[in-house]
Amino acid sequence: KGTVRFNDTAGSMSRDSVFNAASVVRAMSGLDPSDFDLHVNVIGGGNIDGPSAGLAFFLALYSALTGTPLPQDVAVTGEVSLAGKVRAVGGVVEKLYAARAASMRALVLPAENAREIEATPDGINVIPVATIAEVLAAYGLRPPAIPQARARGVAR
Repeated sequence: KGTVRFNDTAGSMSRDSVFNAASVVRAMSGLDPSDFDLHVNVIGGGNIDGPSAGLAFFLALYSALTGTPLPQDVAVTGEVSLAGKVRAVGGVVEKLYAARAASMRALVLPAENAREIEATPDGINVIPVATIAEVLAAYGLRPPAIPQARARGVAR
């Protein structure tokens, strides 16, 4: 068995987001993150105030464990539930402009937050998603086929 390490200075809510993401990766891919040695490090040990990084944690773990490269010009925000749903977060307008300032071509965000975006700056596409399957589709990926017993309860 491997270990999943997390730098505690990032906060307990971030740790919970990592473990939620790991559970969804397990359900979506059939791979058990606890079979790998994983170290999730929030750069600079910055304290994350809220669950906004859950979707980013999911994508990072999914990419690492499945060997699937992800485009580096797509920003993402959102909370991930254990059932594979993408939940609303705060500050999406600010995140949209930050993504644009960082030269991202798109921002994947919770569908629940889409109504908060009144206008989109030129050069960035907003992609609202409600499930992990929609997130993977936004990245041009197909969810892997997994045994039906493992798929129960996960939004695909």
